[in-house]
Amino acid sequence: MPPRLLLTLLLALAAFAWPGGARAHSFAGSGGAIDLGPHATYVDDPGGRWSIDDVRRMPAGAFARGGPLERARYRDGAVWIRIELPRDLPAGAWWLVPCPAQVDSVRLYGEGLPHDAVTDLGTQVPFSARAVPFRQPVFALAPGAADPGGRVLFLRIASQTAILATPTLWRPDAFAAMAGREYALWGLYFGVLGLLVLLNLYFWFDLRRPLYLYCAVYLALFLALLLLLEGFAAQWWFPDRPGSVVYLTRAIALVAMGYTLWFGVQLIEIGRRWPWAHALACTLSLVLVSGVVLLLFLPDGAVLEAMLWLRVLWQPAFAFLLIAQWRARPDLRWVVAAFAVQVAGSSAAMGHTLGLVPSNEWARHSLDIAGLVHMIMLSVALMSRLRDSERRALEMSMRAEARLDQKVSERTAELASINRQLVTEIAERRAAQAELDAALRSERATHETQRDFVAMVSHEFRTPLSIIKAVAQRLRTHASLAEPDLQQRLSRLDRATQRMTAMIETYLADDRMREPEAARPTTAFAPRALIAAAAELHSAMDERLDAASHDALPDCHGDLPLLTIALSNLIDNALKYSPLETAVRVRAHDAGDHVRIDVRDRGPGVPEGERERIFQRYVRGSDGSGRPGAGLGLHLARAIARRNGGDLVLVDGGAEGATFSLRIPVAATPGPSSTRPDVADAAPPIAPGM
Repeated sequence: MPPRLLLTLLLALAAFAWPGGARAHSFAGSGGAIDLGPHATYVDDPGGRWSIDDVRRMPAGAFARGGPLERARYRDGAVWIRIELPRDLPAGAWWLVPCPAQVDSVRLYGEGLPHDAVTDLGTQVPFSARAVPFRQPVFALAPGAADPGGRVLFLRIASQTAILATPTLWRPDAFAAMAGREYALWGLYFGVLGLLVLLNLYFWFDLRRPLYLYCAVYLALFLALLLLLEGFAAQWWFPDRPGSVVYLTRAIALVAMGYTLWFGVQLIEIGRRWPWAHALACTLSLVLVSGVVLLLFLPDGAVLEAMLWLRVLWQPAFAFLLIAQWRARPDLRWVVAAFAVQVAGSSAAMGHTLGLVPSNEWARHSLDIAGLVHMIMLSVALMSRLRDSERRALEMSMRAEARLDQKVSERTAELASINRQLVTEIAERRAAQAELDAALRSERATHETQRDFVAMVSHEFRTPLSIIKAVAQRLRTHASLAEPDLQQRLSRLDRATQRMTAMIETYLADDRMREPEAARPTTAFAPRALIAAAAELHSAMDERLDAASHDALPDCHGDLPLLTIALSNLIDNALKYSPLETAVRVRAHDAGDHVRIDVRDRGPGVPEGERERIFQRYVRGSDGSGRPGAGLGLHLARAIARRNGGDLVLVDGGAEGATFSLRIPVAATPGPSSTRPDVADAAPPIAPGM
């Protein structure tokens, strides 16, 4: 429903629901109702201790004259009202309605009536004890109570809240008709408020916005306060508990004042602009609500008057805030206007209660009229805010959708470009993969050709070298060739063939290291077999080799031919770098899970900066100039050791010589297929590497 249409409907309902239209004040001509205000005078009883006899003895001049008689003094005293009934008052039954519902005690005395005929009504009297079941006190006068004319009635009104007297005489039938209209209009009034409460609860439940829950509580408090102030709660819900009605009325009035103050500053959003005003309003709100507890210990009149003055003092500050927000926040003008109506109505009601505003029908019903208009405008404002927020949300959603469509288009184009790039890249990678596969196949074929060539060359070279070596050794033993010069030349020939053989075996071993591990056979062997096989290649050529082992060492496991080349390379390096007068020691040791074979020389050692570089391929030490070699021996020895689960490390490289340690894993328990070569079954004689 559009907010303007809802506002029109609710204002129409408010016009019908105005309580002022329910009371007729001059039915004298038609026999309906008589306003007794012009016929009434009053006198204050500050202590509330006067009796009816004391009042009757007072002269008529002691009573002051006034229209609707009101006093806003919150105290324990009383007001005595003297009513001279008109002389032309028609005889018959009359009902007297002396005051509104919220008066603690009202008593009726008539001249010539006995004291036990006094009737006591008000909020202190249970509703079920009333002779006329109406929300306000009603005294039923006997048919002869006003006959003959000139009779005088006395009313004693006592209350700790504002005292308001509007004495009116009604014919019973006219009163019944008026009560029916009034109850119908009040029902419409409460129905509008109840509908607003339900609408706000629905919006809160549907939208999950706390603001609508706060507004529903605000409206519910106002509705409950009106039900209590107008006497409906005592009639419908607490007919036998007047004390509960009195306390609830005053407690809910204080809670409503405090909550209204807090809710108002929340709704007009002054917290960001004036934090001090927001803090002050919250503090005053707590003070007003705390009055609910003070009512249990202090006189009700004192508490209510103090809280009412606090609220009155806050009204100018709140009005200033409303004016400032009207100018600064155009989007809050509906809310500001609604609270402006509420401020005007409540100010008029409080001024009327405190005696600051003249009493009239508008002043008496200012809270009811302004309250309904305020509630309607506030609900319309919240609905308008909801509509505006939905419109803004729709606009933001449309803009976001447009941006999303643009981003989707951009992303789609980007993805298409990336997809094309990926297709191109995939094609390029496939072409590169094909080239790589072809290159790999070519490399494999080249490697196979190289292996075949190396194997062929080594086979072709071994035979003549072996023949030359054997001939050289036999010539050295021939008696006719014993001359030193010939023996020296034969020895050179022997060493040359030995170096040629060692070079072939080294390159063949490096080629074998590139084969898959599963292609190389491994065996379990005794450490002395490995040392003997390596030493046999050098003992005939150089007697400086001191190689020894013992049978107590555990068996090793690995590729014996390759390990023989590794140890032979270590021995060959030690012999090359040691002086001619020093020996090279080879010893084996048990190191737990491996056997350690140390090769010790007496050469110049290895400089600190070269101790890792010498294990690289084709790298030689700085002192290797003038000595034969290609820089492949140590690299190959370490690679063979690691390939067999061991390692080769430089234990000591000082100036007094170097010690290389070859570590070989210990063999497990020999299985049925494993073999253990003995010294005689060691690797075939090969020369040391370079």
